[in-house]
Amino acid sequence: MSTWRLSFARLAGSLLVFAAGLAHAGETAVSLMNAGMHPECAEYASNVSGSEGNFGSVSPLINGTRCYGAFQFCVGGASDTLSRYYDGTPAQFLNDPKGQVDAWMRYQRDQWSLAQKQGLTSAVGQRICYLGECSTLTQSSILKACQFGCARGGKLDRFVKAGFNCDAPGTKDGAGTSVCKYLVSGAGYNVSCITNTNDGYDC
Repeated sequence: MSTWRLSFARLAGSLLVFAAGLAHAGETAVSLMNAGMHPECAEYASNVSGSEGNFGSVSPLINGTRCYGAFQFCVGGASDTLSRYYDGTPAQFLNDPKGQVDAWMRYQRDQWSLAQKQGLTSAVGQRICYLGECSTLTQSSILKACQFGCARGGKLDRFVKAGFNCDAPGTKDGAGTSVCKYLVSGAGYNVSCITNTNDGYDC
């Protein structure tokens, strides 16, 4: 292979790796607002998307479950959130950014209500550390952790019942991600468009 062809092949390979990395970078606040996200919650939503995916993301199949989109709505198993919050197929969901935003906002409001009923909002104000990073938990921490679900017996519920212990059994998902990672990384955002209150934080 000639030198220029070899250089071009290396450049093309590098661009593919770079593009693959960008594919999982999450959506920006601007792209989310363009899809209908409330401006007050756009920075928080971008934070969540940065941990989950972009509008076209599809997760690997884990324990019979596959998840889709910027906020990873799932199909299969007990985590079948896509059919509950979106009237359409996974392929349609991936091509419908506004539908993803609408579904996620409904999901977040439902989860906040559930978190309040289950007493999980008692974690607000607690200071925790996870892998050397510490935060005082806020409403946005609770909501981001609700990506795992806020039902009784869920990851966040087990964390709270264990006295806010990040090492407690049952606080990690099937991929080994701790609820505490989401609690810490989700702290300090304005989520008043979901909770209808403001705890004084606004990144």
